[in-house]
Amino acid sequence: MNLQKSRRKRGVILTPQGWEKFQRARTEAEDCDNDGIRYTLEALSFRIGLDSDTLCKVCDRQVGVDKNTLHRCFAAFSLFLEPRDYYRPELPSERVAELGAGRVKVRRDWDEAPDCGVFYGRTEELAQLESWILEERSRLVALVGMGGMGKTCLSVKLAEQIQDRFEFVIWRSLHHAYPVKELLAGLLKFLANDTEVNLPETVDGRISQLIQYLREHRCLLVFDNMETILQGCDRATDLCHCMGYYGEGYEGYGELLKRLGETPHQSCLVLTSREKPKEIALLEGAILPVRSLPVKGLPAAAAQKILTANGCFWESLNDCNQIVDFYGGNPLALKIISRTIQTLFDGNLSEFLQQKPGVFGHIRYLLDRHFERLSDPEKEIINWLSSNHQPASFSQLREQISPQMSPTNLLEALESLTERCLIDKATPKFIDKGSTLFYLQPVVREYAISSSLSR
Repeated sequence: MNLQKSRRKRGVILTPQGWEKFQRARTEAEDCDNDGIRYTLEALSFRIGLDSDTLCKVCDRQVGVDKNTLHRCFAAFSLFLEPRDYYRPELPSERVAELGAGRVKVRRDWDEAPDCGVFYGRTEELAQLESWILEERSRLVALVGMGGMGKTCLSVKLAEQIQDRFEFVIWRSLHHAYPVKELLAGLLKFLANDTEVNLPETVDGRISQLIQYLREHRCLLVFDNMETILQGCDRATDLCHCMGYYGEGYEGYGELLKRLGETPHQSCLVLTSREKPKEIALLEGAILPVRSLPVKGLPAAAAQKILTANGCFWESLNDCNQIVDFYGGNPLALKIISRTIQTLFDGNLSEFLQQKPGVFGHIRYLLDRHFERLSDPEKEIINWLSSNHQPASFSQLREQISPQMSPTNLLEALESLTERCLIDKATPKFIDKGSTLFYLQPVVREYAISSSLSR
C-alpha cells in the first residue's frame, strides 16, 4: 500500500522534447488567439482548467504530476501527449535530499584514474561543468581538446568534487580500447552491486539495461581517452568524413552515446577526447542535455605556477609569457620543457628561451599523434597557414587553396581542424570587422614548418 502511494505521488515530468512541444504550441496560441500577448499564469490556468499551483509544478518540471494533468495541458492546445513527451522520475525527492546530505552511501570505482596531484587553474571550467551536470541535469558532457591540455585531470577533479551527489561513480579509461560489449558488462555488474546479473547477449540489450539503472539511480560515468576508439583519416582521402567516426568494431559506442543523450534519465556520462564524437556534434545545444567543453590552454597566471613548481625561474616576466604563449598554455608541454630547463639550464627559463627552442621530445610525439590522423585537405590548410604567418579569413583560404580543394572540402576540413583544437579563431575588432580569422598556435606552426622541411 505504501509503495503504491509513493508511486502515485511521484507522477510524471515533461521531457525536454515534451516541454519544447508544449511551449511552441503555447506561443502559437498567444499569437493567434491572444493578439501576441503572453498568457499570464491566471489566463493559462483558466484555458487549461487547472489550478495555478498544479500548473507551476508542470512548468517547473522538478516534481511529478498526474499523467492526466499533462493530458489536459496538451489537449488545451490541441496536442496529443505521446510517451516520449514525459518520463517517470525514478528517484524521489527525499532520496535526492539524502544524497545531498551524505546519508546515502556512494559506491565508487575509480579504475585507472590517475592521481593528478596539485591542480592549477580550470576554476571557470569546473564551475561550468558543475552547473551543466548538477543544475541543468545534462546527460552527456564531452571535454574536447589537444593532447596534454589536462582533460583527464579535469575529469578526475570534476568527479571528485561532485561525487557525493551521486549514488554510483564509475571512471573508465578507454586507452585499452575495450569492446563496448565488454565495457557494458563491467558497468552492469558494478551497478548491480556485484551480485549475479543476467546480461543480455546483444549490445542493444545491454545499453537498455544500463539506461534502466541510470533511471533508477543517480550515476556519474566517466570515459577517458575516447579518441582511442575513433578512426583516423586515410592519408589518401580528399574528404573529412572520418572525424568523429568510430574504428571498425567500435561502432557500438556511437549507439551508446546516442541513446544516453536522447533517452531521459537522471545520470550523466562525462567523456574526454581529442576529437568530438559525431553523436555529440549532432545532439549538443545550449538548452539541450548534451554539451561539450573545449579544453584549451591555461591562462598565464596558472601556467606560471606550473613552471615555478617545477623549479623554473626567469629574468623577466616577458620571458615567461613568451614561453607560455609559444606552447599555447599546454600544461603537459610546460612540464616537459621544465624538465629540460632544469637539466640543461639549472632552471633558468630565460637562458632556455635564448636558444630559440622549438618542438622536441615528447611534445613532437604529441603533435605526431594528432597529425597522423589528419586528412590531406586538413594538412594542406595547416601547411598554408604555417607558411603564411598572418591569420586568414575563409575567403582568403578559398582564394589561395582553391581550385585545388573544393569549397565543400574546405568547409569540412576547417570545421574538423577547429573541433580538433588544431586551429584557433579570432574576430578582429577594428580591421575587417565581422570576419572570422583562422590561425595556428605558434607551437603548431613550428611543428608544421619543421615537418615540411624534413620531408
